[in-house]
Amino acid sequence: MPINVVEDQKYFGPQLDEICNTRLKRDSDGWLAFSSLQTHVICDRTFRYHTHPQYLPYPSTHVSIRGSKEETYSIIDITRLSKGGEARVLEEIEASRVLFEAYEGAVFIHQGLTFLVEEISHDTRTAKVIRTDVNWTTKPRDFTNYDAVRTYRIREMQGTPHRAFYGKIDVKTVIFGYFKMRQGKILDAVDLESPPFERDTTGFWFDVPKENLKLMKQKGMNPAEAIHAACHAILNRFDLGHHLRTECKIPQREYQSKPSQRKRPARLVFFDPPGTGASLSAKAFDYVSGLVHEAFETVESCECKSGCTYCIQSTTCKESNIVSSKLGARVVLRGLLNLPLEESAIPLDETGITNTIVDAEPVRIVPGVEVEPCDA
Repeated sequence: MPINVVEDQKYFGPQLDEICNTRLKRDSDGWLAFSSLQTHVICDRTFRYHTHPQYLPYPSTHVSIRGSKEETYSIIDITRLSKGGEARVLEEIEASRVLFEAYEGAVFIHQGLTFLVEEISHDTRTAKVIRTDVNWTTKPRDFTNYDAVRTYRIREMQGTPHRAFYGKIDVKTVIFGYFKMRQGKILDAVDLESPPFERDTTGFWFDVPKENLKLMKQKGMNPAEAIHAACHAILNRFDLGHHLRTECKIPQREYQSKPSQRKRPARLVFFDPPGTGASLSAKAFDYVSGLVHEAFETVESCECKSGCTYCIQSTTCKESNIVSSKLGARVVLRGLLNLPLEESAIPLDETGITNTIVDAEPVRIVPGVEVEPCDA
């Protein structure tokens, strides 16, 4: 169905005419053709717009219903090169998959066939593989840090001196090895020295008050459990929370017996998936005070004993909500909202914890940022 630039302004807004005039150009037949891939129509002198031929016959295939497309990597089969043949592209996969499926030494499975990853380049976004028959698979040994590095916005929250922050998030993934697996059993552990894969995105965060972190450690509570549970509690109050990400705590790291060298700041971080160009975190940040208050009220009123998908658990948690504590979430949320805590009501746990959480240091603020009033 064509679009009328005059009549359809009530549906698409007053900028419809300006977009056409600035992004289209007239061709030799008097029609207007594309000057930008952001516009998928052509225009004639009657102000009627139609789908451009380059997007036919199925224009909908050029629009991602999940938002902006994620960056992809090409998986290239170089098996035949040693015999004078040519390389071929097996498939393209998302960057979020390639990190954990196509690292050097990994067994990559394509249409039921196994390939060994020889080399991966993040600069050219390619992974070179060789056809091989093996009776084992691989599982990466990795960690990912999500660090707030620059503050673009600061927002007040109702009834508390603590504030919410929005800005740039650095994402760094390190694959430091992999396991050779067969039927769920580890055959071998292989170490890798590979450079970290770094990218950035946008998101918002809260810093856990230092007095609350100190209290949790004094009581023998696991701060990682508390922060993880509080993160999911907040995301559960946002209708599009399943499209955002948070730092899900890994059981093998948080419950290991030996001291951890990888310390994480006492910070609740929420961000858009890297590489998608999405900006849902900015929308959530506009209502951040209400989200935290709703999360607190939900956790406090939920009748479950140790947490459920209504309060502190997420059906999309990639670590299966194992590192989680409802009591800890209450301590964190009460701290953010500056609400009193009955310390005597918190039991002392003397089993001991692995210390992986430290005080969060302030994040650099770009010049000119002013504190925004809360949404409530």
